[in-house]
Amino acid sequence: MRDRSGDGSVDRVVARIRAGLTVVAAAVEDGTALCAGQHQPVGAVSEIVGVGTLPTPRRRGLGLAVTAALVADARSRGVETVFLSAGDEDVARLYARLGFRRIATALIGGPAQ
Repeated sequence: MRDRSGDGSVDRVVARIRAGLTVVAAAVEDGTALCAGQHQPVGAVSEIVGVGTLPTPRRRGLGLAVTAALVADARSRGVETVFLSAGDEDVARLYARLGFRRIATALIGGPAQ
């Protein structure tokens, strides 16, 4: 991966993981990561980010399992508030199964038109 990225991004992520700034969880089968995600703890708050599942193994509950593992890890570290952003209503309904509830709407800014 280091050779492929060539921009130092792999080393930066490794450093964040070692420092406890990023925690990664994955669903692995036969040595292949089928689904992965991470959380970014800062004090008593952590954001779950980047949860994604490869196309073929979808609809097996892997995303929910990885998200649940990330929440459990965050709680074990003393995190009181765990949040995430759902990409659409269908994804939001899935996260609701784990106890997440809508409390706000995120707005993304871009370059002026």
